[in-house]
Amino acid sequence: MQQAVRPQGAFGVVMGWLMGGLNAAQNRATVDALDPPPGGAVLEIGFGPGRALEMLANKVPLGLVAGIDHSELMVARARRRLNGHRGDAALDLRLGEAGDLPFPDEKFDVAFAVNSFHLWPDPERALAEMAGVLKPGGDLLLSIRDVRNGGRFEAPGKGQASAKAAVETMRDLGLQVRQREIVHSPSRATLLVRGRKCGRADG
Repeated sequence: MQQAVRPQGAFGVVMGWLMGGLNAAQNRATVDALDPPPGGAVLEIGFGPGRALEMLANKVPLGLVAGIDHSELMVARARRRLNGHRGDAALDLRLGEAGDLPFPDEKFDVAFAVNSFHLWPDPERALAEMAGVLKPGGDLLLSIRDVRNGGRFEAPGKGQASAKAAVETMRDLGLQVRQREIVHSPSRATLLVRGRKCGRADG
């Protein structure tokens, strides 16, 4: 389980590959839900091997592709993946934690996380950090896996509970919140919790 949380070493390479495959449908559903402006700046928290950022950069021409992950191995692998696969966007991938983002306020048009919210030690602080680095009118999107029957990773209903907690925290932060469900199979779905920062984006 530790390798799934913070991949490292040779087995971490394998875990990163497995994570990319297991999260493929969820990554696609997440990227399809995101709509950054052309030339915009996007931030992913817990980007792992970087597949969602690569998908997003191929969907729309971006000005900045950024992210933070607490695995040195995943930072290195995502940098290799995104080199030459992000168009003309600048790249800023850093080692760090969700609750302490090393980026200036109102920097990003979109901030998102795929299947990592339930692992954050202090989710309230992390969401506040994400809201802080969003531009007015920007979107914060959490993509939460919802297992519908018993599995190795989490119990049924945990995704629903995580989404409910996220909705409440986002509302407390003053974000305009809505939730959407995408069903992948009888056993698995993705819950997309979106919070929009009040105000109007520049330009």
